[in-house]
Amino acid sequence: MPQFYFNYSSGGTTFTDDVGTDFASLEAAYLDACETALAIAFEKLRARQDPATDAFDIVDVDRNVLMQLPFSEVLRPGTGTIMPWSMLQTTSALENCSRERARGERLKSELGAELARTREIFAAIRANLPTRHPS
Repeated sequence: MPQFYFNYSSGGTTFTDDVGTDFASLEAAYLDACETALAIAFEKLRARQDPATDAFDIVDVDRNVLMQLPFSEVLRPGTGTIMPWSMLQTTSALENCSRERARGERLKSELGAELARTREIFAAIRANLPTRHPS
């Protein structure tokens, strides 16, 4: 099971997660980060602090940033640019389908042109064959 780390940034300070947590997928890690961001945001609001500038960086074992999750996106999801992971996957799948459909149409057109050329060649060959005379 992959391990993910959640580095937390608040007030210009970054707190590095050195322990990490196992999740089945990046989507599962993202959803957990969203829940945690909401919990932290509520605590900060109760303390009369603004959580809008806080963020999580979800990183892998090699410390590559896989996803950034600003708390403002969780607190106001309708105004943000981050989409849920499943929506990103759906968008990506639709884009791939669109590309593959266009590729299929191009290949169909090319195959049709090749078939037409082949028919022309066969017609030319038939025209140059000697005709049979019945004996």
